[in-house]
Amino acid sequence: MNRSRRWLAAPALALSFTLLGAACGGGSAGKAGDAANADLPPCPVGALDTASGTTDIVVWYQLNGKAAQTFEKMVDEYNASQTKVKVRAELQGTSYEEMLRKYEQAIPTNALPNIIVAEDTATQFLIDSGTVLQAQKCFDADGLNTDGFVPAAVNHFTSKGGIWPGTASVSDLLTYYNKNHFRRAGLDPETPPQTLADVRSMAEKLKAANVTQTPVVLRMDSWLPETQLTGTKQPLVNNDNGYGSGTTTEASFDTETTNQLFDWIQGMVKDGLLLPTQATDGNVDHYLAMASQKASITMETSTAATTIESFLGGDTSVSTGIGDPTSIDTSALDIGAAPVFGVDAAGRAQIGGNGFFITTTGTDAQKAASWDLIKWWNQEPQQVQWHVEGSYLPFLTAAASSPEVQTFWNTTLSGRFLKVAYDEFTTGVDPNFTGALIGPYDKFRVSMRNALAQVAFQGGDPATAIATAKDDTNQAIQQYNDSGF
Repeated sequence: MNRSRRWLAAPALALSFTLLGAACGGGSAGKAGDAANADLPPCPVGALDTASGTTDIVVWYQLNGKAAQTFEKMVDEYNASQTKVKVRAELQGTSYEEMLRKYEQAIPTNALPNIIVAEDTATQFLIDSGTVLQAQKCFDADGLNTDGFVPAAVNHFTSKGGIWPGTASVSDLLTYYNKNHFRRAGLDPETPPQTLADVRSMAEKLKAANVTQTPVVLRMDSWLPETQLTGTKQPLVNNDNGYGSGTTTEASFDTETTNQLFDWIQGMVKDGLLLPTQATDGNVDHYLAMASQKASITMETSTAATTIESFLGGDTSVSTGIGDPTSIDTSALDIGAAPVFGVDAAGRAQIGGNGFFITTTGTDAQKAASWDLIKWWNQEPQQVQWHVEGSYLPFLTAAASSPEVQTFWNTTLSGRFLKVAYDEFTTGVDPNFTGALIGPYDKFRVSMRNALAQVAFQGGDPATAIATAKDDTNQAIQQYNDSGF
């Protein structure tokens, strides 16, 4: 896939936070084609200047652990920093998908927030719904250049001639493993698994040494095969993985790589090397298995880094869902983080995280107030704080070079984890192949989770499960295309 046409300017080597790092304006569209953004609604960036009193806005978000605490803290700090805008942050549900369902149900009555901090997978749906502004319009109207954001993240959120969220909280997947367990099994604690074959080999040694009964624990979620396919540059759907100039019409993930992964999962479960956990909202059984030393290796988002460090340091407020945290022997948990293992190499990830999307339903003053919050969030001090305290990778390139971030990476456990994640983000993610743009992404993920569950929990045939997921996804895409978006 060639998305180089979407990158129009190189990132600045350094950018003062007063200049506001932003994103490049791309040129590739998703489902709607390569239309310019000329016909999209304008962004009334100056409306706040003439508004009287305080403009109230509502932000919907869905975050957990340390990230949620940091988000709420930063909203409070923004409110205290000025008098023109008052933000009310509202936590919605236990997952991004639950929040998006609430959003979709609210569209007919326009009972929407002013900003939705939506998962990146919701991008195409939000665009097609006509309920969000293209942030590129805001950058242009405010006279801001767009050179300061990480190119891969910009590309990921670009369609119809520009970027859609005004800022993005970027993450990727990492391999987390218990170094103490590796030592007990005679494995090098500084040599994490790189490939599926490595994971199996190390799991066999961990099991043979009676370190753990089921050495690997993995949540049977769609991002597991998504990462493996994106990392090997295999599209999930046709039409340039959803970024093409035509219409996305069918799934394309029934490949040798997908079958190899599903066969691996089935074999690992059959041999007692893998404990699969359900991909249901709020389920953190894989965390619990690692915390209670019932497993040695897992895969999770990089945003878990500060939560893991806080938990290991005795902060039980971040341990929602794992029962009685005082029963966990944290002294035995020497957790390491490494680039996410892959089919044939490590560190080939896809972009995850969320974007801050401004909705079209508020007043002009509320849209301008939403943009003001986003501009503040994009400034270097806030980008540093969002990384150091909230675990999201810097969207602003200058933030990664700040002394505070450099010290954080070199002196803290979570910092070392996140340095791995940032390196993976900037070198392991192909900026022209960051993931897929799919309208019914939520339906695709349900299909993929069902396929994984069929194989991991029911012993189903991998090829049949994958074929069924493809058929279900094709049906969802057809229904989406027929719905009028």
